[in-house]
Amino acid sequence: MACHRLLERLDGALGGIASRWRDQKRDKLKVLVLWRYNVLDPFEGRPPSFANIEVAGLSFHRAKGLEADYTVLLDVSEGNYGVPSRIEDDELLNLVNPRPETFAYAEERRLFYVALTRASRGVYMITNRRQPSRYIQELCEIAGDEVRFETIEGAALSQCPACLVGQLVERRNKDGSMFRGCNQFPDCEHAEPATVVRGRRTPPPRS
Repeated sequence: MACHRLLERLDGALGGIASRWRDQKRDKLKVLVLWRYNVLDPFEGRPPSFANIEVAGLSFHRAKGLEADYTVLLDVSEGNYGVPSRIEDDELLNLVNPRPETFAYAEERRLFYVALTRASRGVYMITNRRQPSRYIQELCEIAGDEVRFETIEGAALSQCPACLVGQLVERRNKDGSMFRGCNQFPDCEHAEPATVVRGRRTPPPRS
């Protein structure tokens, strides 16, 4: 499972630099794994144990007011159970809100902000590469180089400079020539020539 693999990688990386953070006051760094709905709980109520990180899992709602060294946000993708969630609950909210929200997904945006701001050291967001959340693009526009796209194992992905949320992958034209195009095609039509080194094509990015 992607979440477990990411946590194992983070635990190993922090173990390699333990002398920089471990002291008499703390033996482990705290990691919050957060999800929009409880059905997404990858631990089924029993977070795993690691040597260098203390893991807790809970929903975006329950994370308000909490702090951690790192957070992992699950399924930051478009969809019913993604971020923002497409499940309609506005009718219920409007019963207690005399002035209903006019901004699309206003409550979802607030919940995402709560989850995003729990960490002091870093945030990991796990997304569906074909349906990344609209919030990821907004973060890229704001944070720029502070956002890094990578595989669960940590290999860097080539970010599309046009849509910001896609990755450039190697493709072949009808004439057999190679190019790199965005994996969000047809929503994003960005393309560029394949990189050539010493007459040989570079291998495609890892996915």
